[in-house]
Amino acid sequence: MAAQVTTVVSDLILSLTCLLCCYEIFLEKEDVFVIYGFILLGLASAAGVFRFGGCDSVKDLHSSLSTHAAAVGLPWLMLLSASIQLNQGLKLSLVSPGWDIFVILGMHVCTIQYENTRQMLVPATLLGLLYAAIVNKNHFHLVGLGLLALSGVIGPSGKIGPVHRVDLFHFALAGALYAFKTGIIHVI
Repeated sequence: MAAQVTTVVSDLILSLTCLLCCYEIFLEKEDVFVIYGFILLGLASAAGVFRFGGCDSVKDLHSSLSTHAAAVGLPWLMLLSASIQLNQGLKLSLVSPGWDIFVILGMHVCTIQYENTRQMLVPATLLGLLYAAIVNKNHFHLVGLGLLALSGVIGPSGKIGPVHRVDLFHFALAGALYAFKTGIIHVI
């Protein structure tokens, strides 16, 4: 496969955004569960850098990581953000730090086993975060939700004129993730 330079650049920007978000949140609160969604999204986009850079051997890895990032990483990030907001930053886990790992593993298993779970997790967690953002007047999360909705409207396949949709999708997603990070730090 020939290198798709614009997608390499957009994936790289998404990866660097995820890395920056992890770094800033980890400096604020040294909690790996808070940054797990960012890590998974960053790994998927890093694999995309290599895939669209012409390395065909990572195609399956990129596909698998992208599926898990979309079905687990993003919902986990939104679910945990909503939980942190509703607890006014006093509790940085969904259940408890020891039990959160089982929630994450369950989400991964359901992602692999059940297509319907993937299709239900994102809209359900979007509504949960929307509710929490409105109740707590977290404008950063509202902006992030808007950019996330925009990325969904754009979609990852096809072109808009000469521009690959996946590139616009990556830029909107990077903006959404940065807004989510800012919203999390704002609460904690």
